[in-house]
Amino acid sequence: MSSSTNALQDAASVDDFLNAAATETVPLFEHLEFEFLLEYDVFAPARRGRTRVHHPPDLFRGFLHCYYKNIYGTRLVTRELQHSLVWYYCGLDKPPSRDTIDRFLTDLEHVVDTVFDRLVEQAAARGLLDSTYSIDSTHVEAIQYNDAASWNYDPTAEEHYYGFGCTIVSTGEKIPIAAEFTQTK
Repeated sequence: MSSSTNALQDAASVDDFLNAAATETVPLFEHLEFEFLLEYDVFAPARRGRTRVHHPPDLFRGFLHCYYKNIYGTRLVTRELQHSLVWYYCGLDKPPSRDTIDRFLTDLEHVVDTVFDRLVEQAAARGLLDSTYSIDSTHVEAIQYNDAASWNYDPTAEEHYYGFGCTIVSTGEKIPIAAEFTQTK
């Protein structure tokens, strides 16, 4: 190796780029197809009113990336998806707003069981699953005018939050194979 290559490897920006590019979710996105999300009525553009700024498959990739990195909650997911490499690798044209993320989560709640069923079927067909399972119980924050959410207490963080509980079952390299949203953690 030349000395200029060694100097380049020590640069913080190169390290940051390589760390972001080496995430496990990027190869996962190449193996799974997310376009089926467009088949669900909850993700269809409204007949009247505002259309969606971001496509549901791209937002879902963003959530998978965040969950893989143990990033949960509307505010934290929004912050993570502000990083240019992250939103770019997820297929987004620009970072989504907090309202967009909250709306997507609210819509996803209605179809999450069937979405994860389809993803598990795809992962199994491609040999991505193994026999090691883990369960993570967390919460997803919601905007306070979301009537379906409620105030809850998270004993692990020792704080109150307004939102939903979310249980995620994963296998192998943290590939989610099941999820359920509940009113409380």
